[in-house]
Amino acid sequence: MNLTFVVMGTLTILVAFGVFESFLKICGLNRFLTCIFLLIGTVFSLLGTVNILGYEISFNLFNYFVAFVILMTKIKNVKSFVSAIICCMVIIVAFSCYNAVNLSEFEYDFVQPYVYMSLVIGIIFSLFSNNIGSVFCGTFVGGIIYELIASKMFAVSIETPLTLGGQMVIQSIIVMCITFVILSAVKSFETNLKLKKKSKTIN
Repeated sequence: MNLTFVVMGTLTILVAFGVFESFLKICGLNRFLTCIFLLIGTVFSLLGTVNILGYEISFNLFNYFVAFVILMTKIKNVKSFVSAIICCMVIIVAFSCYNAVNLSEFEYDFVQPYVYMSLVIGIIFSLFSNNIGSVFCGTFVGGIIYELIASKMFAVSIETPLTLGGQMVIQSIIVMCITFVILSAVKSFETNLKLKKKSKTIN
């Protein structure tokens, strides 16, 4: 059992019963498709990887790729596209810096330090983007680019096949997106409350 299984499994049950339906509507996410994505992700988190062309590729990477293709349709303007590029660059830099620092004393079997880093990045994304498609697509592409760069850098010193869609990338993307969705919903609720107060004052 890992963090991806627990998070996606719990969210599958909650979304299936409509617990976060208002959150999903605010972000423009389809409840049924989101539930399917989470359910498949839960199952795939237990299957590990498959070796393709010398790379150990996570089964969840295929699930994320389908979500990437679907959410790309939500990037319809220049601002959203620029947001996706910024998210991509932030992920590459953040992961590179994370692996350049020795955080072994803070590592645990279940929750790694990059989970907390992902929470912070998710908060940052919510400050300049209002499009879940930009955030997911940017983080997905950024994570894959980082892993490809890392595979070239460490190919000489590491004899075992390198993983695409490794645990750090898979878990970080889902944590960032959950953080983004929650904060987007909170911002939307606050905006609606302010508008209601203004309308009452005018009346």
